Amino acid sequence: MVNDNLTAKNHTARTRTAQAGTAAALVLSALALAGLAHADGRTMPKVTGRGLVDAFQALDYDTRIRFKDGRGAGRHVLWPASWKVCGQQPAPGTPMKGRQITLTVVKDEERCADGAG
Repeated sequence: MVNDNLTAKNHTARTRTAQAGTAAALVLSALALAGLAHADGRTMPKVTGRGLVDAFQALDYDTRIRFKDGRGAGRHVLWPASWKVCGQQPAPGTPMKGRQITLTVVKDEERCADGAG
């Protein structure tokens, strides 16, 4: 009986983890497609101060993006809709062809390190 309960709990935990991973993959796929419609691929737009979903939509769909936790805690972005952009590298107006960009992000309810947002 105890082993059955443990097996059921482990199965439930694995199912929830798989569902969360699938949901995150679907969100990122949708964002990539949304970015395609807004991509110009010429220069880096200003995305600082925007929500992360809005920032994705402003970028070229094939842009390589690296996220940096603005709190310095090394957290990973799993649900983009709950994060906002505090900083960006390169600066707005910089040619983007073949460049990786870095977005410094925090959770929506947090303040950016510079006190803005």
